[in-house]
Amino acid sequence: MTRTLLIPLVSTGNVPQLTTDLVLHSLSKEFQFVKCLDSTYLHPFVGPLDYVFEQQEPVLFNKSNVNKNYSTALELFYNESRSLYVIQQRTPVIQGYLNNFVKEIICPLVQEFKITDVVILDSFGALDEDIVANTSRTSKTNSFYSDAICQVRSVGEVVREMESGLHLNPASEQQSNNNVISTLFQFTNDSVQQEVSTRQQAFKFAYHLLNSPVSELQRIKYCSAFVHEGDNSYDAHLLCDHLPNVIEGFAKINVHTPPISWKGVYGTRPIPTSFDEGIYI
Repeated sequence: MTRTLLIPLVSTGNVPQLTTDLVLHSLSKEFQFVKCLDSTYLHPFVGPLDYVFEQQEPVLFNKSNVNKNYSTALELFYNESRSLYVIQQRTPVIQGYLNNFVKEIICPLVQEFKITDVVILDSFGALDEDIVANTSRTSKTNSFYSDAICQVRSVGEVVREMESGLHLNPASEQQSNNNVISTLFQFTNDSVQQEVSTRQQAFKFAYHLLNSPVSELQRIKYCSAFVHEGDNSYDAHLLCDHLPNVIEGFAKINVHTPPISWKGVYGTRPIPTSFDEGIYI
């Protein structure tokens, strides 16, 4: 049985977090709150419970036996009908503590719930130097996504490949500035990315997951969207529609329901349809 854990990385435009909002609130009747996760390594956050525009109560939390009155930085939800666990992360990991976060929070979680598929959502823009991508491919393939998979079956070989890509030898470090691992994830042919850099958050997640005792884990999937900074709510809708290509057995959500928190950030204006002197109107 496939048990999937969806992890949104805090990245350009917060598109993974917005996409997670759409998944949770559009399917709020299917999801239930599981627990707050340890957010020691995240920037502090506390806020009101979120709910959808049409509702005046936080449906996501009503089915839980936990008496919850506010949102925290890191929370876990579960959809039994889809065997899908979803993490919502509202603040970034404190600089220098990403390795601790993955080893001490994420890896034990994968083991506890016997996760078979970890799906990592990411986003990047033209100025993100950590990601090696050929953005010109978007005009040729008409795709802004990068989908890849790491099969967890030859852990020793994969780990050796990853370690060689770290360029721990000063001499080899001078030979390559990209620190690229080309065989860790296998990308689809129409992906904007075709490689994973060791500087990416996704690399750290994969490295520690492959080196931890996660006995049920079979696949690590990576999905990244090429976006531009600004109002990225529309990018989230598009990425949400793309999820069936990444999550096994995940049917397309026909009606997207943003939470009330979007109203304060983006307002309720329609999506811009025209462009005048460099400004969307």
